[in-house]
Amino acid sequence: MPRASAPERLVRLPRLELRARTAVEGLAGGQHQSRRRGPSTHFAEHREYVPGDDLRHLDWKLMARSDRNILRQYEAETDLTVTFLLDSSASMQYGSLPWNKLDYATWIAASLVHLLFLKNDKFAVGIPSAVETPQWLPPKNGARQQSQAWELLEQAQPQGSLNPADSLRACLPYLSRRGLVVWISDCLGDAQEMVQAASEIRGAGHDLIVLRVLDPAEVDFPFDRNTKFESLESSEILRADPRALKEAYLKEFNQHAAQLRQGLRALQADFDRFTTDAPLDVALVQFLARRDAQRKRRGL
Repeated sequence: MPRASAPERLVRLPRLELRARTAVEGLAGGQHQSRRRGPSTHFAEHREYVPGDDLRHLDWKLMARSDRNILRQYEAETDLTVTFLLDSSASMQYGSLPWNKLDYATWIAASLVHLLFLKNDKFAVGIPSAVETPQWLPPKNGARQQSQAWELLEQAQPQGSLNPADSLRACLPYLSRRGLVVWISDCLGDAQEMVQAASEIRGAGHDLIVLRVLDPAEVDFPFDRNTKFESLESSEILRADPRALKEAYLKEFNQHAAQLRQGLRALQADFDRFTTDAPLDVALVQFLARRDAQRKRRGL
């Protein structure tokens, strides 16, 4: 039996908000924690006391076993501001399934928006365009913000030939407050340019997550008969036997993916890949679990 959040079920739901609520069913998460230390119930680490520290946080039991004044530090639970940047360039129109990459990308963004709404966190949405200024929903929290975010995402249409790196840069002036940027794109562009754009986001003080959305046919190249390949962002057409191209295509595709992944991780940006045939709730659970594990390894 298909899962409630399987793509073939989600695509039949009449509104994006229903798809998001369906995908989020069963997901749960805790408070967001910042790198700052402060009063909280979540222990972070010990350090030596220095004049001016709050004496209430002295660890008397540990001090009794040592000759030093030891302070307990805690992680401050703070509001999190998340900005979703959605790639709506023409390449996102591709789909070998009844839905395309942009459909799946909006399901991801709408589901994460719903999670943030449940936690009362602030979120913003930006959709760059090749022909006009980005569509932009400034950061707020609450039910009205969620509805406006869902409406903006539902109206997104794949068009134009905007380079992924340029789409990321186009939203940088709108990121007035430091926070977490979630960039959802197929990342079909020059890997070095995308890493450079990501470094500009990181250099502005933002944390960055890149969620790459791909159709399974782009990953596996399953074509086995004479095929006409049409570019979605130009007028180029190629007629070829895909069996003669498959090995070279997969080599180039995997090298590009590795270069992108390594460059982003060197910036301490999180990177994850979604394929559009995956049940959305399963993909989200796996992504959130991997991100939590990475944060713990970094000591965040």
